[in-house]
Amino acid sequence: MTTLPAPRRFPATTVGVAAAAVALIAVLLGQRLAGVDGFPTDPLATSATGLAAVAAEAARSRLSAAGRLRAARFATALVAALLLSLAAAVVAIAASTSAGPLASVAVAVWSVAWIPPLALAQLTASSAVRADGRRAWIHAVVIASSALGILAGVVLWRPVDPFAGVASIAPEAWPALLTAVGDAVTFVGLAALLLLPVSLTRAALGSTGIARTRLGLAAAGTAAAPLVVVFCVLLAVARDPGNVDPTVGSVAFLVAVAGGASAGALAALLLARGAVPASGLRVAVRGTTLAVGALIVGGVGTLVVAGGGSPTVTALVVAALAVVVAGLAWFGGGRVAASLAVVTAEERPTLTELTDRESEVLALLADGASNAGIAAQLVVSERTVDAHLRAVFTKLGLAPDPSANRRVQAARTWLERVESQR
Repeated sequence: MTTLPAPRRFPATTVGVAAAAVALIAVLLGQRLAGVDGFPTDPLATSATGLAAVAAEAARSRLSAAGRLRAARFATALVAALLLSLAAAVVAIAASTSAGPLASVAVAVWSVAWIPPLALAQLTASSAVRADGRRAWIHAVVIASSALGILAGVVLWRPVDPFAGVASIAPEAWPALLTAVGDAVTFVGLAALLLLPVSLTRAALGSTGIARTRLGLAAAGTAAAPLVVVFCVLLAVARDPGNVDPTVGSVAFLVAVAGGASAGALAALLLARGAVPASGLRVAVRGTTLAVGALIVGGVGTLVVAGGGSPTVTALVVAALAVVVAGLAWFGGGRVAASLAVVTAEERPTLTELTDRESEVLALLADGASNAGIAAQLVVSERTVDAHLRAVFTKLGLAPDPSANRRVQAARTWLERVESQR
């Protein structure tokens, strides 16, 4: 007789991450009440970052349970990066009240705190699919380019509101000498963020069935990072030659960074579940296409506003463009998701092919029994249990993979069926 799974509870680590995020956000809001009302203490931006940290922790927990240890390690780093970005804002604001090198370093570190979450979100989503040696070098490039971007950002940071009174780290003569180097590092970083989405998309288009679905979801999750960077560029255009308030633009950017990190974490969370639900894939792909559409509308609208003209005509043009692009993105995203979700009958994991004895073995495995425990309960030898498990793994399509635990995956498949029948 199969024991129904116990009600799910939040892991202790998730509670800890949520508590840490709430504590940091409370300190930032306290600093805001004390007079620092710039974008680092904006409630919307800080709350979005805290929620992203909780989403990343949920992904880490699920990835660990599914045996995706490499992805779990990246998710752990993502959680830390998001919490550290909040902590960096707290320290930067506190240090900026007094002049000195400490203030310069603190503010410069905070100015690049958005880079690690985007890179780690990509790595988490990419690593959540089965290991692919062809992507190992891309992971290395993303890590290296992010490290260079952080270093260049810290050294070349220049004071802006609300830290306009803080001195920069680099001497005044450096910017003219290092502009070319900084531009080169920026270009390399942007190119690196495009590598994983392109690679995963090509892999998805060249695959079939479940692999196509999983790779497509991973591609959608990794696409969020370059979209955030494009959004940042559009915000810069909106400020000059446009007339968007810099504070509003900076808050929007911080929210976008949190959204990009959440997208990668949620994609990994869905991938860690084993079978990717069609609804989850549809939401991820449509979210990506709608984000691209928003960037198109934002970019065109920014150029239209910057060019002057009648406010009424400008509003009508932007509104019409938004309706058309949103419609195309919505229906186009649905079509793309449908094409990625095609799974043949031979490739779909199923439990109907299991014999009664194999089903009993899998049920006991899902209850947490070891091979010896299963053998004792069914009054068979451990060798027989091992043979049944090999047959179960084969019928469920669970090939040997050093980065995954087949026992956990098989148990999860059984528990998902039990839950669906409740």
